Amino acid sequence: MTTEEALNIADRAVSALTGKYLTDLQSELLKASWKNQTYEDFAEAHGYCLDYVKKDVGSQLWRLLSQGLGEKVTKKNFRQALERHKDLQTPELLNSQEKENRSDKRLKSFPQSERGNAPDTSSFFGATQELAILKNWVLQDKCKSIAIVGVGGIGKTALAAKLMEQIQDDSENDFEYIIWRSLRHKVIFKSLSGELVYFLSDKQDKSTQIEHLLQYLRNSRCLVILDRLETILQPGNLTGEYCQGYEEYGELLKLVGETVHQSCFIITSREKPFEVSELEGKGSSVRSLHLTGSLEIARTVIQQQGLSGSEEEKQQLCWNYGCNPKALKIASNSTNDLFDGEIGNFLEQDTIVLNGIRRLLDSQFARLSSLEQIIMYWLAINRSWTSICDLVKDITPVVHKTSILKAMESLCRRSLVEKRSSKYTQQLMVMEYIRERLIEEITDESISQKISLFNNDALLKQAFKDYAAKIL
Repeated sequence: MTTEEALNIADRAVSALTGKYLTDLQSELLKASWKNQTYEDFAEAHGYCLDYVKKDVGSQLWRLLSQGLGEKVTKKNFRQALERHKDLQTPELLNSQEKENRSDKRLKSFPQSERGNAPDTSSFFGATQELAILKNWVLQDKCKSIAIVGVGGIGKTALAAKLMEQIQDDSENDFEYIIWRSLRHKVIFKSLSGELVYFLSDKQDKSTQIEHLLQYLRNSRCLVILDRLETILQPGNLTGEYCQGYEEYGELLKLVGETVHQSCFIITSREKPFEVSELEGKGSSVRSLHLTGSLEIARTVIQQQGLSGSEEEKQQLCWNYGCNPKALKIASNSTNDLFDGEIGNFLEQDTIVLNGIRRLLDSQFARLSSLEQIIMYWLAINRSWTSICDLVKDITPVVHKTSILKAMESLCRRSLVEKRSSKYTQQLMVMEYIRERLIEEITDESISQKISLFNNDALLKQAFKDYAAKIL
């Protein structure tokens, strides 16, 4: 059996199972494996990390083949498995003309896709309204750039992955290429642009220049999804500047939003990039969707985790964690481990900030400037809707109102505050986290006799009040 015949059998099996062909990367891995190439050799030849090739691409490929062929398939036995299923071939698939035009036929039926390390969406639920909005922006309004923003754990990555899946299956989809890339590990821009150019040029162009990438975005209709953009934004910066060496990402987003092309970039981020804020607006082809907690999704998480309680208790648990799916999963695990899944017993402890919740919020708090942190402390102390004028009065030494406005704008961009009628507050989970952090900080500084962060009497007084109330 030839490599092409084996690939045809695999494609046929997977298509019968899922209605889709193998991705280009899965096909390349299958062909390389047929030639006895190791995961290590394949990863090096194609510029991917070994774990991604082995645990994501390879694992998914063998799982799909196992399901499609009805037997256990691994890298060691896939040759024999494919040989046993020759009956899945048809003359049409094997004639020479079909083999020559195979890639063209696939392109007409489905866009060429490269999912990278996009998450599995088989257990995705809810967010129907958000998906409808995003699909309309992409397919009907032909937006050039879309940002999905929200606090950590709210479900941005899962939503973007489900959107990609739905667009790929939509009959109105006219994309020729669909690509997913994660920036979780801070991918250098030239590495990313080189991968995109190589893929969009059908592996003919190895340029890393942004101009080459833009040309391919003009020549073909491409959907590119960049996940976790916040990892390349500078922490402690109010204007959303990029980390050193990653500034070209900002240039790309600006050019994608301003120049003429037929493609669409979707980004997910905990922080809205300045380039999006600057270009978005009504009637603009640059838009953003602020993702907030969904009660529907939150209730489903509780149900899946097997928790028990009254309707009121379930709703209270959801509101305590801002209907944040990741936070609710953390709370659900603790409820199951410590209270046999009884929500009422968990709520009686009057404790919201668990270890996992703290880790989730620590990373975001660490990215704030010192003034943003002070504002967050005061919002938590006030525990109610607070105006800019109130903050000006609270914060000492005196900080100019302009600086507070800039810091508040940045906090909104980071999805860490809520706004209503020109007043601001925090979600309960965030508020409790900040209050506990405040007490711990002032206690540590008192013990060490090094008062650095809390160098004003008003904040010290409030911190000690909270500390006293907590221990009494």
